[in-house]
Amino acid sequence: MGHDVHITRHENWWIEEAQDINAADWEAVVADDPSVVMAPMWWTGDRIASRNPSDAVIATMCQVAKVLYAQVQGDDGEYYDA
Repeated sequence: MGHDVHITRHENWWIEEAQDINAADWEAVVADDPSVVMAPMWWTGDRIASRNPSDAVIATMCQVAKVLYAQVQGDDGEYYDA
C-alpha cells in the first residue's frame, strides 16, 4: 500500500462533482513539457496521480497543476504547494 498524491480540479480529490482533467488536458501538458512523463504520474479519468512520489515529483506535480488550473492534494486531504 502506498500514499497517492493527486492533481485534481476537485475541492477534494475524492469528490466527483467537479471539472475533470480530461485526456486531452493531460496529453497537452506531456507534449508541451519534455520533463513531464506519464510515469510516474498517471491519468485516472478525472485526475493525475502518483504513488509515493518523491519531493521532486511533487514539485513537478505542482507545476503541472498550475498549468491545468488545478491543485495537488494527498490521500488524506493535505495540499501541496511548491
